[in-house]
Amino acid sequence: MDDHQRISAKLSKFVPSLTLELKRKVAQRRAEGLPVYDFGLGETKGHLDERIRAAGEQAFREEHTMYTDPAGLPELRDAVLRWLNLTQHYTRDDVVVTVGAKQALFNVFLAVTNPADAVLFDAAPWVSYQPLAVTAYAFPVMVLPLGARAQGAKVTPADLIRNLDARPHAKLFLINNPCNPTAQLYSADEIEALLRICVERRIYFVLDRLYWRIVFDGRAYPEPRVDAETRPWLIQVDGMSKNFRRTGGMRIGWAVGPRDVIAAMVNLQSHYTSGPATPTQRAALAAIDRPYEADMVRELEAKRNLLLREAADMPHVTIWPTPATFYSFWDVTGCFGRRKPDGALLKTSDDVAKYLLESAGVATASGSAFMQPGFLRLSFATSNEDITAGMAAARKALGATN
Repeated sequence: MDDHQRISAKLSKFVPSLTLELKRKVAQRRAEGLPVYDFGLGETKGHLDERIRAAGEQAFREEHTMYTDPAGLPELRDAVLRWLNLTQHYTRDDVVVTVGAKQALFNVFLAVTNPADAVLFDAAPWVSYQPLAVTAYAFPVMVLPLGARAQGAKVTPADLIRNLDARPHAKLFLINNPCNPTAQLYSADEIEALLRICVERRIYFVLDRLYWRIVFDGRAYPEPRVDAETRPWLIQVDGMSKNFRRTGGMRIGWAVGPRDVIAAMVNLQSHYTSGPATPTQRAALAAIDRPYEADMVRELEAKRNLLLREAADMPHVTIWPTPATFYSFWDVTGCFGRRKPDGALLKTSDDVAKYLLESAGVATASGSAFMQPGFLRLSFATSNEDITAGMAAARKALGATN
């Protein structure tokens, strides 16, 4: 057997997660005593809520470590519906608890697509969407708006219809709202228009709403319409990793949707993970089964404001608005064709990201990982000191190009 045949061909089509690789590079620089300002991995900071920690500890003390229903703890599934304000539309049998939102999405792809079915993503798909679809033998397609760079990367009804007309075997449209990496927020009217098209075309509308609590400037989250018309085609995915402090590693997510789809996802999950760990499910229950405390959101909004002030007039960069999430999205095409102090040419967003990291210690995620070459994504879920110092370091580095 040739070396290239030892590993599945489908895995050769993608590389490890860029965002997790950034965390490794940041740790390496710190270990070497080099300066680093971490705007890379999208991970909430701070201390774990005492009630979440206590619930996990109690689960171990009381030996709640046996298998649960593969769909998840019944009381957690009930709490998910209360958390999402969906109790009037669904029951616990319409909910599955997963090992993070990634598994929920992967389960969706596996449950509803056949080999070569097209799955449509919005214009700046999160880094793992394409690998998950490819692994499920689906055909990933990014829906590109016309004039996306000038107007933002939102998909319009005309964009979606154009792609559905061209791909009659499309099975679902996956949208991330609010969006990682762009921080854009689709309005309720925009979501309704896209959802209506999916219902009319009889394809699934998959809403990845992982950042739905992190909305700024007094806005409310634009909930999708849930009724007899939309329920057969609407799947909502959410989880613990973004809306609470320090919970990414808990690996708890969930999906709510049509009962036949959820049943297929549970059946699948029963064979390859048996469901998430019982103690972390109990910790998740302690997090979501109470009124949400928005202090982290207020803190992140203040950090956004700080970053925008400190990054004002950043050389050769255009910064997109940030109505939600904890990301700042930078158009760095103005850096292309410029030379670093050593004379090397900056030609891509990968070049700009590497230059900022190596010359200034500023860690960012290149937009190429999100199918948005020409951009950088910066997570401002970091300390105020790092935001101020990091923006000064980036300004100095970019200003030194010619």
